[in-house]
Amino acid sequence: MTAGKATCQKTFLPDNKTMSKTLHEIEEAIETLPLPERLQLYKDMPQLIGRNAEDLDWQRLGLENFFQDDSPDDKVYDSI
Repeated sequence: MTAGKATCQKTFLPDNKTMSKTLHEIEEAIETLPLPERLQLYKDMPQLIGRNAEDLDWQRLGLENFFQDDSPDDKVYDSI
């Protein structure tokens, strides 16, 4: 700050091209890891992305099973 004036810092947000490149680089780096390290990363991933592992498991199960319900009562929705 200078003499009572607030300074404004610009926040850098990468564009989609930069983010895609970074994501691609991360994916390539993960592929080069030895299996034990990849498994450790898989185990740690929920904490790394700020999610609860149990919540992610429930979400995955819900998505996998959502479209597998072939109940006769649901035939009404098949044509939507």
